[in-house]
Amino acid sequence: MKLTRTQIAILLFTAFYTVAYAAFYIRALNTEFIGYVGVIVLIFALLYSTLDKTRMPTYILASLSLWGLMHMMGGSYQTEDGVLYAWRIYPFFDGGGEFYILKFDQFVHGYLYAVVALLFLHLLRHYFGNQHSQMLVGFIALCAALGVSTLNEIIEFIAVLTVPDNGVGGYFNLALDMVFNFGGALLGILGYYLYHCCHPSQ
Repeated sequence: MKLTRTQIAILLFTAFYTVAYAAFYIRALNTEFIGYVGVIVLIFALLYSTLDKTRMPTYILASLSLWGLMHMMGGSYQTEDGVLYAWRIYPFFDGGGEFYILKFDQFVHGYLYAVVALLFLHLLRHYFGNQHSQMLVGFIALCAALGVSTLNEIIEFIAVLTVPDNGVGGYFNLALDMVFNFGGALLGILGYYLYHCCHPSQ
C-alpha cells in the first residue's frame, strides 16, 4: 500500500524521537525505558504493515505518535516532583502518598486508552459496519481496550520484578492507572458517537 504524505510524516516524526530517546536511555542505562522504546517500535511496525487491511485513520496514527512522545518524555525530564511522569498537575484529590489526582502519568493513561478504544472501535466498525448494534460494538471496543490495559499493567509488574529502581509505583498507582484507563477508553468511545451524532455525514 502506498503511504500518504501525512502517514509518512507521522512515521518519520515517530522514528526521529524514538531513535533520539533510545540513544538517551541506552546512555543512561535505563533498561525500563529501553524496553518501552521496543514497544513503540513494535506498535508502529504492526500498524504500518497492516494499513492496507485496517485502513487506520490518520488521526489515530498521529494520536499514538503523540502518546509515544509523551511516554518517552515522561521518564526523562525532571520536575519538582521527580521525573515528568510523577509531576502533580493539579490537586483534585490528595489522599497522601501515591493516592493523588491529577498526575501527568494519569493524564497519559487516560489519553492513551481513549486512543486505543478508538482504534478498536475503528477495526470493529470496519469489519461489522452498521450491521450490528452500535452499543454492542462500542462495548466490545471498550472491553478490548481494557484488555490491552491489563496487558500493560502485567508488563509493568514484570518491570517491578526485574528492573531495580523502576518507577512503576505501588497498589494505589496501579488502581488509579486502571481507573484512568477505563475513564479514557469510555470517554473516547462516547466522544466518537457524540461527534458522529452531531456530524452524521462524516
